[in-house]
Amino acid sequence: MKSNRIILILIFFAVGYFLYYKDRPGPISKLWESVSNVFKTKDNPNPYKAPEPDNEATATKDGNDTEANATNKKKTENNTKEEEGSLFDKLKETVLGKDEQDENVSGDYEIPGFALPAINKSDEIVKHKNYTLRYEEKYEVPAWVVHKLRGGFTKGKASRGDNQFIPDKKVEGNSALSTDYSNSGYDRGHMVPAGDFKCCQDLMNETFFMSNICPQVPDFNRGIWENIESRIRGWAVRDEELYVVTGPVLTKGMKTIGRYNKVAVPKSFFKIVLYYNPKNPKNARAIAFLLPNEALFGKRMNSYVVSVDEVERVTGLDFFAKLPDDVEHNLEADSDWEAWTRVQ
Repeated sequence: MKSNRIILILIFFAVGYFLYYKDRPGPISKLWESVSNVFKTKDNPNPYKAPEPDNEATATKDGNDTEANATNKKKTENNTKEEEGSLFDKLKETVLGKDEQDENVSGDYEIPGFALPAINKSDEIVKHKNYTLRYEEKYEVPAWVVHKLRGGFTKGKASRGDNQFIPDKKVEGNSALSTDYSNSGYDRGHMVPAGDFKCCQDLMNETFFMSNICPQVPDFNRGIWENIESRIRGWAVRDEELYVVTGPVLTKGMKTIGRYNKVAVPKSFFKIVLYYNPKNPKNARAIAFLLPNEALFGKRMNSYVVSVDEVERVTGLDFFAKLPDDVEHNLEADSDWEAWTRVQ
């Protein structure tokens, strides 16, 4: 029996070698390469990599970039992620088993209609596993992004690691590129924070789509904006489940950045948090923040609390349009900082 196994192994490698002859890899050699990649860590190509300008191969012969090159680059980055990730992920799950941290998190990620702003027929709506957004092709940023945040989502072993910002292939006209932000002086600011999904690597990875990103002043992104995100995670642990709406205030005449696309730089951002249980609507509450996109050293986050009505006024959006009218009116009229910060 043992000798038969040895013979079968020899036959397997012999056939594989034959298929690889003259640098023409066949099915067996590709399968072996894929299986080998499961156990590689350092040399494995990163499917999320969005090259900086110095590493690009999209320029014309005379060194000038064209619109066609930019479009092809978008498609190439999308296809790289899809081709390199699909077989690898399937083999990894089969050989190593499903990530343990995902098993403790419920799979109900659907965003209910009441959490979404009003949607018009002409709006470009993009849905991912745990967030939904409206993309503004004119500005190459989202108008709003809504995600469900549970306390359990904030705990786990998922890591930003080598995650790179990648184009969103679900955007019809192609999203902005990571390289549009290179050397611009602005951060690639998350609307849905990566830190909200420490539970699950796949959910965290999705936050790096460029459709979820806006240009933010570094000291703003890494300062008060990050502090607000952290505070909301604490509320989610306490309240178990929240809905968060985030986005830029889009206005005429905004500054733009970008080597391939004209990405608008918003002058301010908003974030709205909703606690709502349809079975107990009387306990519903909401709070909104409206902040300038600038370094806000020494400023307290509660200094930028406003009503939802105020955010609607400056953005032209209609939030929580599918909530019962009386509930919507009460939630949007005022933001009670004390109601959110006191122990409940």
